Amino acid sequence: MKIRVHELARKYGFGNKEFLDILNNIGIDVHSHLAGLTDEQEKIATDYFAKKNDDVVSNNVYIEEETMKKNMEINNVDDFVEENQPAKKSKNKNKNKTNDENSKDEGKSKKRKKGRRADFVVKKAEQGPEIIEEDGMKIIKIRGEITLGDFADRLGIGSSELIKKLFLKGQMLTINSPISFELAEELAVDYDALVEEEEEIELDFGDKFALEITDKPEDLIERAPVITIMGHVDHGKTSLLDAIRTTSVASGEAGGITQKIGAYQIDKAGKKITFVDTPGHEAFTDMRARGAQVTDIAILVVAADDGVMPQTIEALSHAKAANVPIIVAINKIDKPEANPMRVKQELMEHGLVSVEWGGDTEFVEVSAKARMNLDTLLDTILITSEILELKANPKKRAKGIVLESRLDPKVGPIADVLIQEGTLRIGEVIVAGESMGKVRALVNDLGTKVQSATVSQPIEIIGFNDVPSAGDTFYVIQNEQHAKRIVEEMAKERKIAEVSRKSISLETLSQQMDHANIKELNLILRADSRGSVEALRDSLLKLSHEEVLVNIIQAASGAITESDVKLAEASNAIIIGFNVRPTTNALKEADSNGVEIRTSNIIYHITEDIEKALTGMLDPEFKEMYSGRIEIKKVFKVSKVGNVAGCVVVDGKVRKDSNIRILRNGVIVYEGKLNTLKRYKDDAKEVVAGQECGLGIENFNDIKEGDIVEAFDIIEVKRTLK
Repeated sequence: MKIRVHELARKYGFGNKEFLDILNNIGIDVHSHLAGLTDEQEKIATDYFAKKNDDVVSNNVYIEEETMKKNMEINNVDDFVEENQPAKKSKNKNKNKTNDENSKDEGKSKKRKKGRRADFVVKKAEQGPEIIEEDGMKIIKIRGEITLGDFADRLGIGSSELIKKLFLKGQMLTINSPISFELAEELAVDYDALVEEEEEIELDFGDKFALEITDKPEDLIERAPVITIMGHVDHGKTSLLDAIRTTSVASGEAGGITQKIGAYQIDKAGKKITFVDTPGHEAFTDMRARGAQVTDIAILVVAADDGVMPQTIEALSHAKAANVPIIVAINKIDKPEANPMRVKQELMEHGLVSVEWGGDTEFVEVSAKARMNLDTLLDTILITSEILELKANPKKRAKGIVLESRLDPKVGPIADVLIQEGTLRIGEVIVAGESMGKVRALVNDLGTKVQSATVSQPIEIIGFNDVPSAGDTFYVIQNEQHAKRIVEEMAKERKIAEVSRKSISLETLSQQMDHANIKELNLILRADSRGSVEALRDSLLKLSHEEVLVNIIQAASGAITESDVKLAEASNAIIIGFNVRPTTNALKEADSNGVEIRTSNIIYHITEDIEKALTGMLDPEFKEMYSGRIEIKKVFKVSKVGNVAGCVVVDGKVRKDSNIRILRNGVIVYEGKLNTLKRYKDDAKEVVAGQECGLGIENFNDIKEGDIVEAFDIIEVKRTLK
């Protein structure tokens, strides 16, 4: 009777798919684990494994190399050896057991192995000692917030002693009350101690959960450089990107040059270059900074006709902070008013000196519109990347950074990522911050679905269970249990931080409310992506004033929903939508409840509207404006009317509706309004310098000769937030 493939696989301790690959490689042509083997085929397989028994580890390495071609979830040789070595050893120990017994043993072994692979590690940064002695002086290190009780312990005294001391100073604190650094310094002086403030060391995501894998030098290969294009708005960054992409894509390529995500790869002289686009508006500062962190070379685009602008300098500072080489692309040189020399001179003031002027910064004059010198720019990029000797390991588990993320109503969470290490494949488990999932689809920059993505490649991932935050680092994890534990730990840390932050901020806010009547403008933000949400949020929060505060109740990506409207109604908020629209139900709900929804696809318009609203909320300011002066020459007593004055206007002009004050020997004796103003016997609306007039004063009869009547107006001054 023929033995079947799955029986032989179980006998030697392999999975069916793995075993089929091995049989195919040793010349046994079978395609199903249910296929039967002839006596000759069984003998070939038996002889093969007999020879391999003496070198189990070597055999596992061989198997791993073969199965890597089949997009398995195992990413490196060490994992595969760990997965299979126990099963191979059990074959030698239990060769006399039946197939059923071997199967049971194998099941137990797999459970144990799974447990070992899912070992969960949370590392904490090593901190120095909290108390040190230097030259007989006690120095207490404070990291973050400290309670009165903890501080008393470090001083080596009872907490009741500190509570009593503070009570006598008018401060009622308990053992659990947080104390400020300044108060700690003040208290330490009484006990001959010094206080030093130290920053708490935060481990990176990968280091915290032991996700980083050390590369072997022999595994490192040359990788494509990642280029970020920066510069002032409207200086031609996107136009330059489009021009480079257009000239680099073959004319006959299906689908043309449609860009799927905000990054793409091109091929130049057989070498790949990755470009990452960054928004130019100042509200996207954080996004641009994030771009600089993942880039190898920054291209600073400056328009030849405009020269250096504020955001040019800002982009330059991000590139310098990221410590990356800078190539300056002077764009729009085809324009008649272009002045490249002026650009070079202006950038020299900011530390960028052209190579031809003895510096080390490459300047390339280009025109995106006329497609001039684009090859020169690409050659400069390749030469710079060769000098940098950029290398990475494509064999390890993938790691990368989330450039952008959004929620698609049909597909679910989508993340645009840049692979920084390893190779990402469909089916692998991934985690980024508080988001995790299994890769269901990978879409490249041309919108084509692919099976894998490697180092320096921009890719769109579909499969996260939640929208990851832009800027998060993602890792491929061994299994889902491990990923869940990481996500739970991250969520726990965030909640602890939020509780701590709220308790402090509410206390601070209540103190501010005691001293000033702060008005709030409540907002609910919705945008098309997480990055846009962050940018809009930061832009609006900057508008806050000491008298009026922007309070963002909720900020999320996606369409404006009915629940947003209900929240806005309950909190008396305005809903702001950037590049999104409300659903039909949301529109009906807003209309019936009087909730205001403002949408725009231009961030300037949103910030301008909110700035106007905040300006309108500011308390008005009034300014006194001097009009003129009247000198009283004669006082007449008129029955049933009171005293009236015969006067002359000595300066300016006085209107009947003006505010007036009476000055006697330079001292104000009355402020009020005129009752009558006459020229001869007629009522006058206005008198000017040099004219004589008569006047009566409202609710004031004690006027005397020689008094000065000063007229003035109160005008409201238009206030601004700045």
